[in-house]
Amino acid sequence: MRFFGAFFMPQTKAKKESIVEELKKLFEKANILVFVNFHGLAVSKERKLRGEFRKNEIKYKVAKKTLLKRVFEALGLKEVPKLEGEVGVAAGYGEVTEAPRIISQFIKKDLPAGRQEKSGLKILGGIYEANFVYDAMIKRLAAIPSREILLTQLAFILSQPVASFARVLNNVSEKLSTNK
Repeated sequence: MRFFGAFFMPQTKAKKESIVEELKKLFEKANILVFVNFHGLAVSKERKLRGEFRKNEIKYKVAKKTLLKRVFEALGLKEVPKLEGEVGVAAGYGEVTEAPRIISQFIKKDLPAGRQEKSGLKILGGIYEANFVYDAMIKRLAAIPSREILLTQLAFILSQPVASFARVLNNVSEKLSTNK
């Protein structure tokens, strides 16, 4: 029993303050924050998710909800609803859609189909443009293609009128040459 008590000692006030400051710095620099409930997520799956975050330069932190509440208050975010379960925060610094997309893809690919809600990872919401947004908005952001794909699509759309015009001119020149 003595070991158990020593192992799970409560955090000191100084430690809590340092965690709050670290989270505050993390949140201030991020373009988007995505809150997830990871209750029931297998350790191997969590490691895989953290690896995906590292590859894409997304910071992932787990903190007590009371400490998160302190950070929200320090940043002036007053309309954040109560977050359910064990909360992890993914902080995205690049494209706004990147962190939501990685989480959504992970849920679809790596968690059992049909049991994804019970498998241990659920999007709770996030902070986007200095406001709390619910999970539906995070999922919509996840559905937006990456910047490179959007630019490719735009280039294709813009090239089509020119290509169509070139085909028309080619057809006209062929008809003129056959009429001679």
